[in-house]
Amino acid sequence: MKNNVTKTILAALASATAFAAAGAHASANEITIQEGDTLSQIAADNNVTVEELVAKNNIANADLIIAGNTISTDGIAGASASSDVQASTDENVTATASTDDANTAATTNTNTQAQAATTSSVDYSTYSAGANGSVQTIINAMNAKRAAAGLAPVSYDASLAATAASRAANAEANGGLPTGHFQQVAGPEVVAIDWSPSAVVDAWYNETGMVAAPAHRNWLMNASFTRVGFAIVGDTIVGIAG
Repeated sequence: MKNNVTKTILAALASATAFAAAGAHASANEITIQEGDTLSQIAADNNVTVEELVAKNNIANADLIIAGNTISTDGIAGASASSDVQASTDENVTATASTDDANTAATTNTNTQAQAATTSSVDYSTYSAGANGSVQTIINAMNAKRAAAGLAPVSYDASLAATAASRAANAEANGGLPTGHFQQVAGPEVVAIDWSPSAVVDAWYNETGMVAAPAHRNWLMNASFTRVGFAIVGDTIVGIAG
């Protein structure tokens, strides 16, 4: 006997032979063995395994089937087909999920790159002060002094900055201090003449060349201040707080 070759024994009865030759089937789930059939071919044609056919039909020898006999696939073919459908469905779901994940990752990456590009275009030397870099330098130095003393930082206020600009222009026109400076007519105010933005805070804090000490240091370190505006006009720097 050759390996994996099924012997087919022709039925002796004429009726059985005629029945087989006609290709008749006992039911939709029963296959009539015909001349030349093999169990492996029947299994492949019906989407089942040889082992399932052997178990279902109590076949003693898978290499020996007889033409004219019937083999049942009832309860086997449907289960195998269902398994194949389920496997296909699982594969489709996995593929869809993978595609969705890839699309989400691509979208997230695109958004992150766009956000990074936007962030990198912001000039933070002027952003937090809302004004030019010289004003930001003054605010940073003031907040450093306040932080060292355990005080809250002040933030830039455009309205106070506008008042400071008006006062600085007035001081330049006067050739000295703005009108009503000692009376603080415009609110809590400090003035410096001929000081650079990078050095003026230290000058105020140390009362270097200032009049009415320690008024300037007290202004810088006033715990009630939360907002500040600075303006630079010519050689004059004016600060207004609130």
